[in-house]
Amino acid sequence: MTEGFELGVDLGTSHTVAMLRRPDGRTRPLLFDGRPLLPSAVHLDPSGRLHVGADAIRLGHADPGRLEPHPKRHIDEESVMLGDGATVPVADLLAALLEAVAREAVATAGFLPEATVTHPAAWGAPRRAVLIEALDRAGWPRETALLPEPVAAARYFAEVLRRPLPVGSSLGVFDFGGGTLDIAVVRHDGPGAAFSVTASGGADDLGGLDLDAALVDHLGKALAGSEPEAWRALTEPVTLAQWRARRQFWEDVRGAKEMLSRSSFAPVAVPGVEHAVHLTRDELEAVADPLVRRGVAEAGAVIAAAGLRPDELGGLFLVGGSSRVPLVARLLHAQLGIAPTVLEQPELPVAEGATLPFAAAPSASPVSGPPTAAAGPPTATAAAGPPTATAAAEPPTPLPAPPVAPVPAPARPADDRHYVDPVDPWATGEAAAIAAGGHALPGSPSYSGSSSSAGPSSAFGPPSAEPWLASDTPQPSSPARPRRNRRRWIIAGAAAAAVVVAAGATLTWAFWPRFPALGYQNLGEPVRVTPAVPLGSAWKDAVIRGDRAYLGSADYSTGRVGVVAINTGDNKPVWTNPTAGTAKSWESMVALPDGVALFSETDYDTDSSQLIVLGADNGEKRWERTLGENDVVHFAGNSAVVADRAGKRLIGLELATGKERWAQPDPEGTPAPTLVAVTTPADLSGPASAQGRALAPDFGDDPRLVQIAADRSARVINADTGEVLASRPNVARPDDEVIAHNGRLIVRGSEDIHRIVAYGLDNLDGDTIAYTAGSSKARLSALAPCGDNRICMIEGLGYGDDLAKVISVDVADRKRVWAASAPGADRVIPVGEAVLVSYSTTTRLIDADGKEVWNRPAAAARLDATNVLEFSKPLAGYADDPALAGRHLGDDPVQLGPLADVETDTCSWNTSHLACATQKDFIVIQYAK
Repeated sequence: MTEGFELGVDLGTSHTVAMLRRPDGRTRPLLFDGRPLLPSAVHLDPSGRLHVGADAIRLGHADPGRLEPHPKRHIDEESVMLGDGATVPVADLLAALLEAVAREAVATAGFLPEATVTHPAAWGAPRRAVLIEALDRAGWPRETALLPEPVAAARYFAEVLRRPLPVGSSLGVFDFGGGTLDIAVVRHDGPGAAFSVTASGGADDLGGLDLDAALVDHLGKALAGSEPEAWRALTEPVTLAQWRARRQFWEDVRGAKEMLSRSSFAPVAVPGVEHAVHLTRDELEAVADPLVRRGVAEAGAVIAAAGLRPDELGGLFLVGGSSRVPLVARLLHAQLGIAPTVLEQPELPVAEGATLPFAAAPSASPVSGPPTAAAGPPTATAAAGPPTATAAAEPPTPLPAPPVAPVPAPARPADDRHYVDPVDPWATGEAAAIAAGGHALPGSPSYSGSSSSAGPSSAFGPPSAEPWLASDTPQPSSPARPRRNRRRWIIAGAAAAAVVVAAGATLTWAFWPRFPALGYQNLGEPVRVTPAVPLGSAWKDAVIRGDRAYLGSADYSTGRVGVVAINTGDNKPVWTNPTAGTAKSWESMVALPDGVALFSETDYDTDSSQLIVLGADNGEKRWERTLGENDVVHFAGNSAVVADRAGKRLIGLELATGKERWAQPDPEGTPAPTLVAVTTPADLSGPASAQGRALAPDFGDDPRLVQIAADRSARVINADTGEVLASRPNVARPDDEVIAHNGRLIVRGSEDIHRIVAYGLDNLDGDTIAYTAGSSKARLSALAPCGDNRICMIEGLGYGDDLAKVISVDVADRKRVWAASAPGADRVIPVGEAVLVSYSTTTRLIDADGKEVWNRPAAAARLDATNVLEFSKPLAGYADDPALAGRHLGDDPVQLGPLADVETDTCSWNTSHLACATQKDFIVIQYAK
């Protein structure tokens, strides 16, 4: 079948990225020479043939005059001269790149899927016409859609990262690529995730290439004096060998710049000079500072042109490879006062955003605001003319014929597409955090192995949120979006739905004697811990379970991962393991009762990932297992239960040794079954992450899992023995939201009107309707237990609803206890019978009676059932300095002091200490006695 595939292409100045979304929602990059980034270089050989990508660069070393490394920079020119007087139309250069993308898409999918190609928002009709001509020359279908890059980025931000943007709000997109800086303000225009560009700008002469040039000039000031002949040969090349050396030198400078984004220094080999010179991050930042400040000033001007102040934006999203330079996020935050979101692989979001589904735009929008900056034609298809059932003209290099000829969809407007209103197959809280892929729910303590990711990612690594937010169930309340299917781990006791909950109780939360105020105190002097693997831009994280902190980091170039273990309160580590494992990239770490588990991201060459378990006593590897691309790992009882998707079965592994205990075949049918861990009040009375993941649940107090199959049946399984303890037909679909807590299975049914149905776990009996949504249009989402018999959830018309409410329902009495206004809410984190409600960068604290206590653009996390840790800023993936406060519910907060240079999205805590990564090391710091 050809239906349901979507190809997104970001034709960049330095690199081209293409993402393919399959009908099942999996989104993966096309690989060129094994890499997701195709260099946008084109080389003309003497026979007149055009070569692209790595081949073009390789040929360019031999004959530099025939290489155009950045064709997109010539978009305003008719042609480019290559070789001995040969002129090549710019449209042909771009067409050569698009042909390479098409060939790889056909090789991957068997045909050329329906596609969307992005372009800068500021491109007017003449520039878009060149792109349309290139698509036509490359033989792409005439229905190929064009989409502004910032609109694609906004879709990724809202749908993959799950960062809410209410209707009428705006997102700033700072696209700092290799050749240009493109800045835009994108407004959410209405239901269905419709976005429009309200202001755009930037600089065509400011990008990563200009940072490279500034670094070359910086090195030249020293080399011109110490090595004048070598420097003259590099700046005034005459021979072919000197031209090759010049190009290699510039590539080495660019590589050093990229290394300085994750290291404090980098060597640069200088042709003709015996010893390499060294660049430091301080030198890079001193050289880049005026260029980046120019970009920041331009960002401020674009935001002002949209009629907004920076603090009125719903977010600032950094994309493009050059946004990886740490100085960029730091200066934007300092100058504009808004914390940017930047991913580990910022080159990928635009292409993935272009693959997301859409629906036709309404004929008129009731949303007020500034006019759209770049209107464009009503349809921005690749070429005019009616749709046909076959591809357009044959390309110069014909594409392989598909086994089944795709039937193109009717021509569609590209710049004004809207998402459908649909069932979200894996809604989570924050992405990137995001437990990527598969079917997931916000905040549950589960792990997803890669596609972000982004998806990721995801992009493929977690964004600034944690990668274990998902249960194995999706929410149908938000716009659907594709996502990399990733493995995930789920801690027993971490009920699905939205985040974990502290133990419920029958007494009023403010007076629980079990949970008095903690002994808050000013932050102590941090204990600095040397990482097992030096910190850079690759994965790093801290997790605390009880009094043991595990501090993990990975090397970007080798993929080597290491872990340090230290007891909170101690000054020295218990052990350090610098060689825990090796993989292309790593995603997360989970603290176990007697050790720590490490998960790698999916290796796209093998469609597999690694699970490694280290012992708590000495850090030695106890066991490891290769997981399939979509496998899910659940920790429950004394077992690690693997949902083996390829084998269509559950496998129970002994947690201490990894040996297989039992296997249980899945029920027949598709989609794959959902698996939910059972929680108890005792499991959920301790610290939880900012996304609600329980940091130290008790695996053994209820070692049961609930499996929901495609035939709507449910069965309860003992995680230690594999025994099916109870089963029942017609309970829920795999895409229904389900949690299992305190002896009950709670199902959010959604066939016609949303309702909450409760079953007894022992025999799956009862079938009690505990609550029904207020109207046929109302949607219930983000279920979380908030007391022994209470369930809290969001009720609204869908994602980003400004009229949404958080409600608390007593399942035993089948009545609503309270309802509180929570505009745009997307996640609920219980604190006893109170709740933390998050929306984008805003957090609300609502007490057990439904009254709002606290509402700030900040972050907060549960410490126990009546104590909360408050951050003065949203958690960030770059060095930041938030102030901390401790709050006992019912009391005023206690100011604890500021953190310094901490990457707060890596932090973990118990009820007395905090562990976080900085740019150079880890810290463990005490905040309570």
